Amino acid sequence: MAKKVIGILGGMGPEATVDFMSKIIHNTPAKIDQEHLRILVDNNPQVPDRTKAISKEGESCGPVLAEMARNLEKWGADFLAMPCNTAHYFADFITEAVKIPFVNMIEETANTLVENGVKKVALLATDGTLRAGLYHQKLQEAGIELVVPSEEYQEKVMKTIAGVKAGDYETATAYKAELVDHVVSQGAEAIILGCTELPIAFKDREGFNITFYDPTDILAKAVVKKAMA
Repeated sequence: MAKKVIGILGGMGPEATVDFMSKIIHNTPAKIDQEHLRILVDNNPQVPDRTKAISKEGESCGPVLAEMARNLEKWGADFLAMPCNTAHYFADFITEAVKIPFVNMIEETANTLVENGVKKVALLATDGTLRAGLYHQKLQEAGIELVVPSEEYQEKVMKTIAGVKAGDYETATAYKAELVDHVVSQGAEAIILGCTELPIAFKDREGFNITFYDPTDILAKAVVKKAMA
């Protein structure tokens, strides 16, 4: 059976998109080039700021994402995925613009937490993702209690994300231990790295006695499974 072609709405940010593609490759059971999956990528860093769009302080991302989705479908993608948590607020624009399926990273992550029996999880994410409640509803429906950082620590989450986007890895890794200690003190038994820059900042997780859930890795596994079905 021919493998399906993956379409990626990327560029939010560029390094997170490359990280996602790498995870697709590493999750693909291939021994030679020809056994890997075909991936079409629109790596578009010009998508408007997602957090500002959600707070109505900036331009909506929806029309740009819809156009990206239509192009990927036209280029031959069999289904779509988007390695940006915050942009999932505009997922309806994508699904309404195309006839091919969209694999939703938020839903895939929530399903994985349920499968693993998680009862209380911390969410590290952008202000926009928290404000939009993207994970809140899915986890509440699943009976999973959600822990979010205090305002002081949320500022450190945003500095971590900004550090990755700017290539400033000293800043990107400066607050890791503080953030983990903060959410553990609130009873979290696991952490969702709910912005696609955070798995890059938390690449070295040695010494942390807590389970991390990486939505981009979860999405990569789901995408590989769908492409090879």
